[in-house]
Amino acid sequence: MGLSAYAEWQEVLEDAFFSPEWDGHPVVLYVDDREVETLQRRYGISVPLAEAVRQLVQPGAQKPFQAVEDYELSRTDGNTAPAVLPLLACSVVAATRMANDGVRRANNYHDHFSELLAGRAGVLNSQLYLPVARMWQRLAAWQTQWGGSRGVCTIPSVEYLPKNQTRIGYALSQAVLRGSDRQHLPKFFSIMRARSEAAWPLPGPVLARGISLWDYESKFSPSFQGALHDPDLRHLIEGLLGALAAAWDGSDHYIPHGTSRGELLVRFENRRLGWLVRVPQPGNEEYPLDNKAVLRRIGTTEYYTVEGLALPTDRALRNGIQLVGDGIAVGRPASPLVILRQNAALDCRTSVDRFLPGEDHVILAAPEAARDVERILERAASQGRSKEGGRLSWMPEGWTLHTRVVFDDALTLRSAILDTKGAVRGTLPLPRFKARLEGGLRLAPDLSKHLYLAGGDPDLVLPDGHSGRVLVDGLERKPEPGQGGAALSLWRYSLTPGDHTVQAGGSSLEFATAESAPSLREPAVTLGFPLGDGKAGAYAATGGGSGLLRGAAVDTDPAEAEWPILLCRRGADESLFLSADGRGWRVAIPDTPDWWERLSDTPSGYCFEVRIPACGGWVFQHRRGIWYLEAELPARPCLKPEADHRRWAQTVVAVAEAASGDEWEACVRLAREVMQ
Repeated sequence: MGLSAYAEWQEVLEDAFFSPEWDGHPVVLYVDDREVETLQRRYGISVPLAEAVRQLVQPGAQKPFQAVEDYELSRTDGNTAPAVLPLLACSVVAATRMANDGVRRANNYHDHFSELLAGRAGVLNSQLYLPVARMWQRLAAWQTQWGGSRGVCTIPSVEYLPKNQTRIGYALSQAVLRGSDRQHLPKFFSIMRARSEAAWPLPGPVLARGISLWDYESKFSPSFQGALHDPDLRHLIEGLLGALAAAWDGSDHYIPHGTSRGELLVRFENRRLGWLVRVPQPGNEEYPLDNKAVLRRIGTTEYYTVEGLALPTDRALRNGIQLVGDGIAVGRPASPLVILRQNAALDCRTSVDRFLPGEDHVILAAPEAARDVERILERAASQGRSKEGGRLSWMPEGWTLHTRVVFDDALTLRSAILDTKGAVRGTLPLPRFKARLEGGLRLAPDLSKHLYLAGGDPDLVLPDGHSGRVLVDGLERKPEPGQGGAALSLWRYSLTPGDHTVQAGGSSLEFATAESAPSLREPAVTLGFPLGDGKAGAYAATGGGSGLLRGAAVDTDPAEAEWPILLCRRGADESLFLSADGRGWRVAIPDTPDWWERLSDTPSGYCFEVRIPACGGWVFQHRRGIWYLEAELPARPCLKPEADHRRWAQTVVAVAEAASGDEWEACVRLAREVMQ
């Protein structure tokens, strides 16, 4: 009973605070008594949080939290958060109860923590609290290793904790910033960025000083105000403000957890400005917004048209826009600068954040940014650009338009931008340390990312400041002066169909070209499982038509058409699929296209598709006398061992050393039982 209730709260807290929906956004594990009641009601939990944790805590033992640590160790899945969230949530609840009640001081934490989990004060004291502090450290390490995809970590490092509160400082750091406080921070960040000439984000101490002088300080919660002026907690507040400012999206509104976010882009097409919205994870085909505007998805792309929103104006671009709808928030931060570049998916120009050396840009600059833009263009832009301003009716009033702007050298561009101030500094191009291939016309990206149409070769992007040689198939090709950081068009060299190697800046890049896409014709002999009474036979047979279950395609069952597709390499002597339900068959490989014979060597990236049934399994390939695991969709074995499974078991044992993992090891053990 106790463990099941604790596990239920673990899942709830992970979904509420550490799910993938928090990708890129700071997570504060703020839990007070009201929030606990809200979570319990929303998720329909019967056992309250404190009671669920209390059932695992042993107050009179030397290690009162050992049962929680044992449960944490029993869960070895690195994809899930450490199973300590319910206990840590209780530690935050205790921190929110800290107050001077006439008997205890305002900073008395352990009495509240002990009363919450032991029923009375003085039982769970500071000497017993060290394991909880280590749990906070493990949670921070787990969250950090995900790189922000499970939320940006706001749990402080040890050096940020007050010396006299090193153990309880983790819980305090999460308790001082309530949900209502986060509603005020975006507006504060916006004001601080507008008033400061320094680059954003500002350091935490600067933000803390600013908030102390801000007229809105009284709107923050008493706990936040108290922590802001508490010498012991001030350092925690500074670190927390710095983390939140670094991940701020530029809007004046706090977007609640679970809301889809869209990026409002400026669109430039047919010499007219308009709006577009990019939603990285598209959901609905249409989104109505509160201002009566409507977003409509463009085909199957991640872009949406915006209907009912006034065209871009000086005020809208300078002040920024924030639009909210049912389950979505769309915004564009305030900026006196708009950089437009060709969008390959939409065949028009859309706004971008940074310059990209070698690409053609259109720049719109407000009067306050015009001088910095002129300086950058004079120092770093190539010849051929043009300037227009003040005579185009569709342009924002007072803005300047620069077209055909190309920067050939990344280092010169970076140096020019660093000599400016203001919004232009945010357009610094990302540094390039290695050569890479970009663009080109891929023939079959699902099969190989390195196969291009002949004549549609990719471009070679050189590292910043590259001054060495460029070899294409062993022949030296000299980039044009100032080519470092820009793209070198390989199609200009009229490369013949086949394999190609490019060497530059210490990197060796390989790709292949062909005159047509590979054919996925059916093999001469089809292998599959005979179907009867809606079920597939246990052993493969040859034949054709819809009477065979082949790979994963069963025409009579639409649900199974969604079975996963795995990619396997060609060239193996034999390919086998072994399922988790006691079946196995040879994988049928489609024929290669006629032109493939003209290639000197088959590119390693050229693959064929294998559909894996819902039962899961492993694809093994025999190459050069050795069995290799080529692709897998691991699953626990789901069969009762019988004599009919002996052929499957023999094959599993024969390739046992080629794979690993808990699911595969379970299959091997089961196969050996069948063999006995």
